[in-house]
Formats: sequence, C-alpha cells, structure tokens
Amino acid sequence: MKRDIIYHSGFPSVLINFMNVTNIGCHWHDDIEVIWVLEGEIAVKESASFCHLKQGDVYVVNYNETHKISAYSDNAVIAFVHIDHRHFSKYVPNSKEISFAHYFFSKNLDIEDAVKNCHKFIKELYPLVHKQHFNEKLNLKIESIMNAFLTLLVNTFQYVYYEKHDTGYHRCLNKSDSLSKEQLVLLHRLTRHIYKNCHDKLMLSDVAKTEHYSKFYISHFIKKAYGLSYQETLCLFRVMISERLLIGTDYNMDTIAAMVGFSTRSQFCHQFKKWHGVAPSKFRKENAPESSGNVDLFFQCDETLIEELLHTV
Repeated sequence: MKRDIIYHSGFPSVLINFMNVTNIGCHWHDDIEVIWVLEGEIAVKESASFCHLKQGDVYVVNYNETHKISAYSDNAVIAFVHIDHRHFSKYVPNSKEISFAHYFFSKNLDIEDAVKNCHKFIKELYPLVHKQHFNEKLNLKIESIMNAFLTLLVNTFQYVYYEKHDTGYHRCLNKSDSLSKEQLVLLHRLTRHIYKNCHDKLMLSDVAKTEHYSKFYISHFIKKAYGLSYQETLCLFRVMISERLLIGTDYNMDTIAAMVGFSTRSQFCHQFKKWHGVAPSKFRKENAPESSGNVDLFFQCDETLIEELLHTV
C-alpha cells in the first residue's frame, strides 16, 4: 500500500529513522528513500528486481516504486532516509524521472568511497534534522548537506541498465558506457513522456516527434541507455504501474490491463510474468496487506543504540 511520508511545515524536508527490521510489507512512497544497512543482512524486492544487501550497503529506492524488505536473520538495523523530491527539486530537477540502481549486479565498479560518503552524510544529517528548534542558519546547513548528498546519489547510483540473464533481467549500474549529461537529460524527458503516456497506444514515432528525432535514433538511444528495446521499455513501465493497482485496488485483471495500456488480459499477464516470474494474480495475493508474508515487523531503535551505531560505523 502507499505510505505517505509527512514533512511538517517549518521542519526539514528530510526524515531519518533508525529501525530494527524483521519484515516490511510491500508498499511505495511518493518520495525518494535511501536505505543504509547498519547491522545484519536484508533482501530488498523493488518492483521486479531483487537484491541481497549486507552490512554497509546503501540502496536508493525509486520514486513511487513498490518495494518490500525482509531480514535474513531475526532482524537487521537499517537507517531510512526519506527525501521530499518536491522541496529538493531545485537541486535535482528530474528526481521523479531518475532511475537509481544498486551496484550489487555491477561489475568492476569501484564506488567504495562514494558509499562511505553516503554514510558520512547520513551521520551528519541525523542530529541536525532531529533538533527540536530550527532557525535559518541550521536550515541552510541542512540544505547544503542535502545538496551534496543528492549530488552524490545521482552521480553514484543513477543510470539503470537492464542486463539480460537466463533468470531474466538484472537492473544494474553500467558506468562503462555512461551517457553524457545532455543524453541523461534527454533520457529523463523520454522516461517522463513514456511513463506518463504508456496507458495510451504510444507509438515510437509519437515519442520521436516530441524530441524532433527520427524513430531510428530514439530506438537506438533507448536500447543503449536501458538495454531494452522501446517496446520492452513501454511494457515494463505498464507492468510497474500495474503493481500499485494490484496491491492498492480491487480492480479485476481486465480492468487493470486496460488502465495501464495492454490491449488484452492475456498480454498483460504474459508481460507481468516475464518481469516478475509469477502471474499478476499471484503477485496480488502474495503482496496483499493481509498476506501472512507481507506483515510489518519493525520498531524504532532507542537513542542509546543509535548513538552506539553511529560511533562504531
């Protein structure tokens, strides 16, 4: 289900909580979430992607994307950072369109220093955003750190590439053939346009016209950027939107198929199973709020434990 994050007026537009987690059911936010594993190991299922995170790992959850978390042992300690994309769009204008990826599946990527800097920024921000009173000087300091933190996240985790394997697609970072800044801006515009209009019969020629490029160029650009054809990208976006409808509504499969742009129920089921490995009906059953494997089992860490963790990591 959707979980709204409340940012109170006069307080920073970033929230940081340290939680002892056994399981967090499938949900989504209309903001950006950063996960830092301080103790234990967890499994993160985000849309059709699965990652096994260990102590020290940092993971960025995309805007409005379904995800669930479970600890491999009894529990894990996780720092959750929620960032209001509306407030910080002045630093990252395309935050809703950016596709962040975890480095778990990536090869030959040395981002250890970047991950350590993520830890540093969260440690700096935590005592600041939890102060009882705020003034202009403190807010400016938080804004400055957040600007640097968001820049680091974008530079480190941005640029999703879908790599095909026998078990399906892995969503990974691919920095060996990175796009230029201008190409990334183009990718954001294309992503926004396709995502907003994928429920219609959106032809490649229609997308190309919006950017005044040929179909040939846009087709090859999308393939280079995502590792997917235009049609695969279109179907993936439809599947991603359908996840929220499956969990958050009681619409039947025919209705959901039509709402997200598939011409038939069978086409919807085929594409959903291609990405998730299960039929949409099974996905709905497994991720329903009342499902036994989808219950929330977590609680907030006390301040003493948080201070100990922040001093030892």
